Amino acid sequence: MSERDKLIEKERKGVLELLLKKNGLTRKQLVDSLVGVWMASWVDTLTEEEKKMFPHLAF
Repeated sequence: MSERDKLIEKERKGVLELLLKKNGLTRKQLVDSLVGVWMASWVDTLTEEEKKMFPHLAF
């Protein structure tokens, strides 16, 4: 990895940490939220039989 790439990655991490702090979020909360969005966008690929495996969720 070049020195420039290392600096860019360091700054990206800094921006992420700052935005998390400003929004009162942890990395885990952010990831959990994004996983939920991703699941919601793909849930229509499940068959009715597969959906029956999760009786406590509303599809």
